[in-house]
Amino acid sequence: MSQDIAEQIKKLSPFMAETSEIFRELSVFFGEGSKIPVNNSDLAKFIGNKRLYRVIRLKGESYKDCVYQLVDDHPESMEALGMLRYYKAPAGRIQWEEIEKAEIAMGKELTTNAYGWMPDAWTLFQKEIPGQARDDMSTAESDNSAHELVAILAFDFGD
Repeated sequence: MSQDIAEQIKKLSPFMAETSEIFRELSVFFGEGSKIPVNNSDLAKFIGNKRLYRVIRLKGESYKDCVYQLVDDHPESMEALGMLRYYKAPAGRIQWEEIEKAEIAMGKELTTNAYGWMPDAWTLFQKEIPGQARDDMSTAESDNSAHELVAILAFDFGD
C-alpha cells in the first residue's frame, strides 16, 4: 500500500479505521499497479461528510457478467452517491475490448439518477501468475482464471 495514499485517506477521513475493508480497498484503487492511471482528486470527491460505504465483490465468466450481477443482485448500488470500481483481469493477456463491453453495459443499465455519481471512476489490475502474490491484493484467495469486479460505493448517511 502506498503510504502517501494511506495518509491522504487518514487526512480526509480521520475516523476511518486503517484495518477496515473500505480503507484497504481505497488503498488498492488509488495505489500502485493499476493498468489505467486514476485521478487522486477522486479520493476527496468520494470521501465526504455523512457517508456510509460498502464494498461489493463479484466474480463471473466475463467482466460484463460481473456488471450484470452488480445491477441485478445489488440494486442499492444505483442509489450510491459515488462509485469507484476496479476489474481484476485473469493472468495473461488483458482483453481490453471485454472491459469496454462491460463499461458500455454499465452505462446502458444505469438509471438517469445514477449518472450523478461523483465520482464515477474505474481502473484495472491484472492478477498475478500463481506464485507471484502481491501484498495489497488478495490474489491468494482469488481464482486466477475468473473475471472480477470490486465496486466501492458511497451512500448518503443523511441527517
